[in-house]
Amino acid sequence: MSRASSLVAASIALVVGATVAEADTFGGWQYTAPKGYAVQRADDHMAFTKVTGSSYCSLALFPARRADGTDVQESAYEWHNVVTHAFKAKVLARTTFETPDGAKVAATTATLRDDDGNNNAAVHYVVMPPEMIGSALLTASDATSLRRCQPVAAAFVRGLTIDWSASQFTDPEARVETPVGRWAVAASSLREYTFAPDGTYRFHAEEAAASVGSDRVIDETGRYTLVANRLTLVPTRSTATVLTAGVAGAMRHRPLEKTVYTWGKRYDVDADEWSIILTSKKATHRDGQLPDHETSYRYSDHTKPAWKYPTEPGV
Repeated sequence: MSRASSLVAASIALVVGATVAEADTFGGWQYTAPKGYAVQRADDHMAFTKVTGSSYCSLALFPARRADGTDVQESAYEWHNVVTHAFKAKVLARTTFETPDGAKVAATTATLRDDDGNNNAAVHYVVMPPEMIGSALLTASDATSLRRCQPVAAAFVRGLTIDWSASQFTDPEARVETPVGRWAVAASSLREYTFAPDGTYRFHAEEAAASVGSDRVIDETGRYTLVANRLTLVPTRSTATVLTAGVAGAMRHRPLEKTVYTWGKRYDVDADEWSIILTSKKATHRDGQLPDHETSYRYSDHTKPAWKYPTEPGV
């Protein structure tokens, strides 16, 4: 049974009225528990549950964290991490509102189906104080129960504030990693990614063309998204130009190659060098052939290619 499915099942099993006295802080949040709801604390969430006859409402609060990407990227991560990795979701509606402290909230109403075939009515709240983000998931036995407990959940969410004393905000090692920056490799060809904080990327490569004395220059731009350890590149424009003696021939548009990488960072203490590691199911046209005995592409923040053509020819 999945983590989110387990928390729903565990919440239903709570004894009605057996409210446990809990601290008003959890996972980087300060909160006020809804009245009349039983409280259960777990390592990765707080559960507030009310059972009435055969129906129930369960509100799970997940930890807050610093947001390093765009709202769209960070919200997509929350939706995956809390909802779609555990349920098959059918989205019914989306709304937005703000808390009294000015935090943006994106609320997604959906029907969730777990691995055992059980359906739950739900609202997923993504709470976004400035430079922060976190989630709360409201689940109910049916749509009628969901409507009944939504005002309580919305009031709970509106009352959330950041607990600045939490370790994830005081410990610099707790920040979520992003690929933002320049990453390059200089081997048989020169290749470089530039990932911007706004979710866009640029790729530039120079390599020997088929004809002697010629070079091929590749330029690509697009958008990237981060969900857990998956980095997805969605190009919007990709071109290749062959230059002979510095003179550019006709520019050719390349097929747009959407790629999902498993990614991570590595630090070499001796070289004081960071590398970004990109692993895909197969070699990509963008990154070229994999190095011998390697299963991933490695780009360094220290490598500075000696470019002949640093910008797209003609641009």
